[in-house]
Order: sequence, then structure tokens, then C-alpha cells
Amino acid sequence: MPSRIYTCILLLLLLLTTPSLFAQHLNKKMDVHLSKKTVAEVLKTIGKKGGFTFSYMSNTIPEDSIVSVDAEQKTVRQILDNLLGEGNYQYKEYGNYLILQYKPPGAYFYVTGIVTDKHTGQRVPNASVYERHQLISTITNNDGYYRLRLRDRYPAAAISVSKDLYNDTSLLLLAARDQEINVSISPSTRTLNTIEVTGYSTVEKTWFGRLLLSSREKAQSMNIRQFFADKPYQVSLAPSLGTHGRMSGQVVNKFSLNVLGGYTAGVDGVEIAGGFNIVKKDVDNVQVAGVLNITGGKVHGVQVAGLHNNVLDSVTGVQVAGVSNMANGPLRGVQITGALQHVHNSVNGVQVAGVASSAGGKVEGLQLSGGFNTAGDSLHGAQISGLFNSAREIHGAQITGGANITKGTVKGVQISALFNKAHVVEGVQIGLINIADSTTGYSIGLINIVKHGYHKLSMFSTDVLPVNVAWKSGSRQLYSILTGGMNFDREPSLLLGYGMGREMLLHPKLSLTMELLVSTLHMGRENENSQLYRFGTSLMYKPVKGLAIFGGPVFTLHFRDEAGEGKPYIGPRPGADYPGFNLGNNGRGWLGWQLGLTIF
Repeated sequence: MPSRIYTCILLLLLLLTTPSLFAQHLNKKMDVHLSKKTVAEVLKTIGKKGGFTFSYMSNTIPEDSIVSVDAEQKTVRQILDNLLGEGNYQYKEYGNYLILQYKPPGAYFYVTGIVTDKHTGQRVPNASVYERHQLISTITNNDGYYRLRLRDRYPAAAISVSKDLYNDTSLLLLAARDQEINVSISPSTRTLNTIEVTGYSTVEKTWFGRLLLSSREKAQSMNIRQFFADKPYQVSLAPSLGTHGRMSGQVVNKFSLNVLGGYTAGVDGVEIAGGFNIVKKDVDNVQVAGVLNITGGKVHGVQVAGLHNNVLDSVTGVQVAGVSNMANGPLRGVQITGALQHVHNSVNGVQVAGVASSAGGKVEGLQLSGGFNTAGDSLHGAQISGLFNSAREIHGAQITGGANITKGTVKGVQISALFNKAHVVEGVQIGLINIADSTTGYSIGLINIVKHGYHKLSMFSTDVLPVNVAWKSGSRQLYSILTGGMNFDREPSLLLGYGMGREMLLHPKLSLTMELLVSTLHMGRENENSQLYRFGTSLMYKPVKGLAIFGGPVFTLHFRDEAGEGKPYIGPRPGADYPGFNLGNNGRGWLGWQLGLTIF
């Protein structure tokens, strides 16, 4: 018993230290001819001939079994395989000791070697060496050395060596035992085909991909581009630290659980991460991350992230993020974020953002944000924002508290608190300032500017003030009026007003106008402000191009801001004696006139 304890301690100490990479004792050749000896005696004889000492746990070796050995110039490894059974034990060397370790079913064996360039003989670093069925892989170091740990419960192992710009090389291992295999790979001589670069090959090149993936993981992805596998599940702590190891980037999973983060080929079910998910290909169904999701292919389903979602292809479904959403392809569904989101292609659905929503292509649906909405192509639906909306064309509505800009045609309505601009208006503009190149619709605002529309300057006299000027702009269907007037009394009266009008053609040289104006009148002699509401119709005659004479009746309502205590009503010219009717103590109505010239 004490000797067994001593042997166990010695074996444990030896196994915890780093074994030699070179099989110095195992490759020694010798002659051994023994008949009817115990296994213990045979091992002692082999050790004496080889100049080393065997170390093993006595309960794992059949020491008392009687055997005969007849070996002529065989290696120590070959003699041991014949004696103990090939594949039943692992052999490890440490100094002058040769350790025999029993391998129970399901244990591992190691394949080591050097990968070299077949033409130059130089060692090849960063080459991927992997087993397709066990999904176990490694990367050669700077000296081209690899060490692959495989399970021995399979009867054979298919080893593949892949490297970017080299031909793939495969070999079949029939013996599940430790072995050294050197592999030569040939540079690829194929003419490279023109390929379309997609998210499948660029997910590692995103900013987050460069930050979160190691150089070895990115090299593996470049080397093994064509090989992918399907598995029911995977669990990982971080990329390459999980059930699929460094092959995680080549596996499509039904269920994926990533504690900190994961790197997989695809999701065909559910993927959940406490930190991040990086997927090279498509996501079908559900992807949830506490911080961010990066998907190289398409998303069909629901994608939720606490910080950021980035899809390098299209999204069909729902994308929700606390800060930002990004999709390179078209969106069919819903995007919701607390801050910013952008779709490089078209949107067919809804974008809702706290700050800004944008699309590089056509939008068919709704863009809603607290700040900005932009569409690179036409909008068929609505844009609603707090500050700014922009689109190439509008078939619907733009509503904002700031400015609406449409580079093309508005077929619908633009409503803003400040500013609307369009190339062609075939609908309605409502805002403080409206600008268009041409219009067949209506511009309603304080200032309406139509480049190829209605621009007229009128100078006229009325029953209220002898000198008046009005600027009329917009369209013939509906134009805005900015007007001012004054008299030349000792204490002059001043008038400022705004209105809207419409001109109806009766003949190429004759038209009828209808105008409604609301004005503030400062009556100098009374030193008070009052309000004038005037609705007038006029016949406009155009004797020559660019000049018109107009005149007609005007119905006027006048209201003083306040009536003088105990004083009779005093109004502007034409005066209280002019025929009309009183409206309480401080108002009066009458039928007046206007006459003047218009330049256009």
C-alpha cells in the first residue's frame, strides 16, 4: 500500500508538469525476445534496454499477466501497443520517465505536427486544423505547430487543414491514439471568381467585431469559409469558450446561451446573451442580448438589445434597441429605439425613435421620432417628428414642429410650425413659410414663395386709407397677402395686415379676385390700436402684359380695442357718418371700396 501511494503521488506530480513535445524514448528501436514472463518483468526489461523508467499506477496495468514478446527492431511505442493493446493507454514522457496512463472509454488522444508550404517548405502560421464531426479545431502557431485534442470514442477521425489562399487538405486517422502527423498544403492556383461581399464575410470587420473577436477567431473564419454544421444547442462563456470551442463560428444552433458573449454561424431558434451575440449568417426567430447583437445575414423574427443592433443584411420582423438600430438591407416590420436608427435600404413598416429615424431607400409606412426623419427615396405614408422631416417624394404626410423638406413632388400634405419646402406641390403646404418651385395645390402660411407661381405687387387706395401696398404670392388657386397702408393726416394712421385670396380667370385679360384680410390699424389721433376685417371682390383687367387695373366693393368690420368711457364711437375714415351699422359700443360695419394697379 505505501508503494502504491508513492507511485500515485509521483504520477500526479509528473502529469501536472509540462510533457516534452519530442517522443525520445517512444521512438527508440530495440530487440525484445521474452517467453512466458509477467507484464511487470517485460516492462522492466524494456526500460533497462531503453535507459528509462516506467511510471504507472499498478492497478491500471495487468502486472501479473503472463505474456511472450518477440520484437525485432521495433519502436518502444509499437512494443507497448502489442503488449498492452493499441489505443488502451496514453504514453507521456518526462525526463527519464515514460508514463503509462490508462485511457477509459471516451478519453482523449492528441494529434500533433507541423503544417508547411508544399512548394517552399516554410512553416505556415494561422492555419486551421479541425475535425469536422467532433467540431474540434486549433490554429497553428507562428512556427506552424499544431496540437489537436480529439475524443477516442470514434473509430476514425477526419482531419482537415485549411488556410486562406491555400487548397484545403484532408486526411483520415484510423487509429485513436497519440500520433504526430506533419501536413504539407499547396497554395491555391485557382483564378478568383468575382464574388459579392456580404455580411457572411464581413461581420468580423465591423467595429464591434474587431473589438470583441480575437485575431485567431477571425483567422479561423477566413480559413474555413465553406464549412458549416448544425447542432441543437450551444453554451458559451465567451467566444471560443463553450461547447463548440473555436468551431463555434461555424455552427448553426437551435438554442444558444452566451453568458458574456457568443460567436456563432447562425441561429435557427433562440439565442440569449448577457452581453453580446455575434452571428455570421442568419437569425431565425429570437435573438436577445443585454448589450448588443451583430448579425451578418438576415434576421427573421425578433431582435432585442439593451444598447445596439446591427444587421448586415435585411430585417423581417421586429428590431428593438435601447440606443440604436442598424440594418444594411431592407426592413419589413418594426424598428424601435431610444435614440438613433438607420436602414440603408427600403423600409416597409414602422420606424420609431427617440431622436432620429432614417432610411436610404423608399419608405412605405410610418417614420416617427422626437427629432429627425429622413427617407432617401419616396415616402408612401407619414413622417412625424419634433424638428425635421426629409424625403425625395411624398405620397402622404409630413408633420413636424420645425421644417419639412421634399426634393421632389408632394402629393399629400406638409404641415410645420416653421418651414415647408418642395419642388412641386400637388397637395397642401401649411406652415409659417412655404417654398416650392411650382404648385397645383395650396400653400397656406405667412410667407408663400412659389418660383414658377403667383407673384404680384399691388398699389391701391381704399375707403379707409389712401395709400396701400400688398405683396401676393403662392398660386392662383390660393395666394397669401402681406399688406400695409397709411394716410397723410397730421397724426397718421398705420395699417399692417395678412390675408389670403383666390383669382378666377374669366377671360385671358379679365379675372375676378376674392380676398380676405385681417389687419391691425393704429389710429394716430386716438392713439389706440383697432382691428379691421375686410372681405373684398374685384374685377381685374390686364390691358398689357405685366400690368392690371382692379377695383371693387369691400365689406369691412372694424373693432376698437376698447371704447372711451361716455364717448361716442369714433372709427377710421370714412367716419361714423358713413352709411353702416354699429356692432355694440366699439364696433361698426360698412360696405367700402378699393381701386388700384397690380404689377406682375
